[in-house]
Amino acid sequence: MRRRGRWMALGLLVSVMCLCAVVSYTRAAGELSPKEARKLIAQVAGVELPTDAVRVKEVSALGSSAVVVAQVETAFRFVKDERGKWRVAEIRTGNNKWEDVDMLLRAVNAEKSARAHAELETIATALEAFRRERGFYVVADKEGALIDQLNPRYLHDIIRLDPWHNAYQYQGASGNFTLRSSGPDGKPNTADDIIRKG
Repeated sequence: MRRRGRWMALGLLVSVMCLCAVVSYTRAAGELSPKEARKLIAQVAGVELPTDAVRVKEVSALGSSAVVVAQVETAFRFVKDERGKWRVAEIRTGNNKWEDVDMLLRAVNAEKSARAHAELETIATALEAFRRERGFYVVADKEGALIDQLNPRYLHDIIRLDPWHNAYQYQGASGNFTLRSSGPDGKPNTADDIIRKG
């Protein structure tokens, strides 16, 4: 699980750095040419890549959208940590400036934390609506049982996983509840947990 989390974090980091291997693009009409796809990928998220740093491997039309499989030139700068183990310190696409990996991960985790707070608030609002109507909160010790009780009447969307792809946790009694995300480290009851009580 820890290795899976690292790869998922790297995958997200790569997408933040515009290194996405598969890019979906919606188009009103006509076919998406490899040249146009290369140009669009080079401009993703406002980062200008030289078009020769992007190599389009495949363009598949899907009605009014297309899937583009591409390779983006990427450089990684490694450093040894205090224990003598190598780690990725910086990343660069094309001939752009080097970006600090730790800073990017902090930014990604800050965004994910904000999303987790919002999702927990949405679930808490549904729980309050449930309590107003029935006089008590959902009594359960699993988030899945909670969502099954709330959806679709009180909660329109099914929310089971936090932004780090770990299950939200729920502990509920008739008079109170605790909702929790294990946060970036994926471990419950640590300092980075995101908690909503009611």
